[in-house]
Amino acid sequence: MRATRNIRKTLDLVASHNEDAALAVMRAAERSGDELLKQQLFNVIHRLNQDACDLRDLREHLELRSA
Repeated sequence: MRATRNIRKTLDLVASHNEDAALAVMRAAERSGDELLKQQLFNVIHRLNQDACDLRDLREHLELRSA
């Protein structure tokens, strides 16, 4: 039980870090005048946010499974 709780906390923490990183990259992308670089950064932002969603889904699955 404790191990599962620690895994869920870690998944939340990593998801949160991904979202924070996505915001930082978005700020950098908005300041960029290079359209190709901006598009590449937006792709990174999308992937970071998608990964955060996937991690939270996994956390939910673990929570339901351990209930």
